Amino acid sequence: MTDRKLELVFIDKDGKFYPLDEVTSVELAYGLEKISKETAKRLSLQKQQR
Repeated sequence: MTDRKLELVFIDKDGKFYPLDEVTSVELAYGLEKISKETAKRLSLQKQQR
């Protein structure tokens, strides 16, 4: 296993990376809300497929 450093970032529609410490709290909250909704949707689909 290689020794890699991983970092959470947001990527805009143009492909530009923004580390979490470079976004505002509003942008962070919006991004996390989108992630939560997508996660809930995928979990619901998995549950329906069982």
